[in-house]
Amino acid sequence: MTSPYDPGLEREVRELGYSVGSVESGLRSLREEFEEDSSRSRGRLDSVERDLRERQEEIEGLVERADDHDEDVVFLRRAVDDLGQRVAWLERRVRTAAGGSAVDLDATGHETEQLVKRIAAGRAAEAQLLPAADRARHVRSLTAHQEAAARLEKARTAVLEAASTLATAAHGSDAFKRAASAYLQAATNARTADTHVRSSQVAADTARSALNRDDSLDRTLAEAAAAGQAAHEHLVRIARDRISTALAGTDLLPVWFASALGPMPPREDTEAWLDTATRALTYRLAYGVRDEVLALGSIPAQATDRRRADHQAAERALRR
Repeated sequence: MTSPYDPGLEREVRELGYSVGSVESGLRSLREEFEEDSSRSRGRLDSVERDLRERQEEIEGLVERADDHDEDVVFLRRAVDDLGQRVAWLERRVRTAAGGSAVDLDATGHETEQLVKRIAAGRAAEAQLLPAADRARHVRSLTAHQEAAARLEKARTAVLEAASTLATAAHGSDAFKRAASAYLQAATNARTADTHVRSSQVAADTARSALNRDDSLDRTLAEAAAAGQAAHEHLVRIARDRISTALAGTDLLPVWFASALGPMPPREDTEAWLDTATRALTYRLAYGVRDEVLALGSIPAQATDRRRADHQAAERALRR
């Protein structure tokens, strides 16, 4: 059976297999040496990490050149991703045994606690105010009713004007004929507008009541909602700064972070990756999630609709 690839690609794939075997063999040797003498393994850890990164870069380069090929290359990419996860896991075990510690991205203090309280208060206030979409819908309903009423008033005025001309103009004259035509058109317009006014009356009454209630709410609700939004934006900045600091440091990333986002940022779409990581950490801080394995934890049965929506948004971002 002939290969669908050119000889150069097949050779690169074979070399990739040799590289994978070499990496796994090197890791096994490192593990055996570490168990024999942990102090000696610490001295070699940096060089092993450099070697692993170099091998990973070589693998990524080969995969990038094979992106345009068929299912076998897709399978190869998955195998490489799996190898990367195993390498990251082994690296974590070695570094933990050597005394490494994980960054506590979920740490809370007075500042974050106050921000979370303001966010909760703001969202409680928002729940009492009309959502922007509902308010816009009510405004459209009220506007449609008012426009229909204006058309009805205009049509009735035209009917009266035409009727006045018909009463004074000579029968059969041009003025009479024009007035008769105008009367018929105005009467038709009046009936159509009246139908629209009647059909939109209930929606208009509902909209007017909802808008009046929203406008009459205490001003502090709007202020609390705005303060909650500002607090959320501040918490996002804190989460982003924590992640950036952790990535620039030497400590291990938490298990939940590495499992959901990988051990390091990708070379491409780094900004989008950082946005997703920030969204996940912001969610954890805002809702007090402390699950060590699941990035977003589990949804409590009594969770609010807002929390469920935030969870779904963060989950969708992690799946991209």
